[in-house]
Amino acid sequence: MKKINSLLFFLLVATFITACAPKAPEPVRVEPAPAEVITVNHQTFTREISNYSGSAIVIFYNNQFWQSMDMLRRIEWLASQYGGRAKFAKFHWQVHDDPSRFKLEMLPTVILFRNGYEIDRIKGIPPEESVRRDWNDDIELWFLVNALQLTTDQYSGNFTYFFNNDYTLKIGNY
Repeated sequence: MKKINSLLFFLLVATFITACAPKAPEPVRVEPAPAEVITVNHQTFTREISNYSGSAIVIFYNNQFWQSMDMLRRIEWLASQYGGRAKFAKFHWQVHDDPSRFKLEMLPTVILFRNGYEIDRIKGIPPEESVRRDWNDDIELWFLVNALQLTTDQYSGNFTYFFNNDYTLKIGNY
């Protein structure tokens, strides 16, 4: 009888410990980037971006920061909409890399190049989620006006957007 009680006690304790143990986190599912976004690095940047004749958007990011991953998803969305009309690239920036080559001040930074020359850049993202919700339209208009140089009424709005780098995008029929 004592062995049965000990066995029941052991089973009860084992069940309790198993039930109270924290569950292992579910593995993070990483979605593959759309084929329209290429990966560049220090060695391939000149060939892929500096020597490219046309508009190229490069996001400098680090996947340790949610802000970088948020902006990367937005650039991937742009690439899915406008792939073939501009080159889209992502550059995974290591914290120990020297930022002077690209004059990086923060991550994420999105730089628009045309024929290998920098045209404009966006540094960071808005901290407020309510602002970020509407930001896709702003980024799309920034891309259409600056990268594709579309200026017809079809690509206009009635707002002024102030980027974190003091760049002002005025869109409208002025």
